[in-house]
Amino acid sequence: MDHDGDKGDDRSEDSNLEREGLDRPGYQRAAFMGRALKAAIAIIAIGAAAASIPYWGSADFPVMSLIIYVAGMVFVAMPLCMYYELLLKVHEERVASAMS
Repeated sequence: MDHDGDKGDDRSEDSNLEREGLDRPGYQRAAFMGRALKAAIAIIAIGAAAASIPYWGSADFPVMSLIIYVAGMVFVAMPLCMYYELLLKVHEERVASAMS
């Protein structure tokens, strides 16, 4: 986890074998949480876009859309993201301890 970028996006063959073989439940939990996080962000964005539809023809700013987006990202997506990072960190630690 010392490199930059998406920590869950290392696609080398060795790391895949390590993740799946040495800590299979941790790998599955982290992969599921990554998909759940992406789905939650998509749902929040779609909800915010849907709330802005009535304002498309007018000059008014869609405040409700902004509130839905910000509240969703802060109170839903951010805790999911923090939990996902925790799962990745625990998984990497378990793999590292199993290899040594």
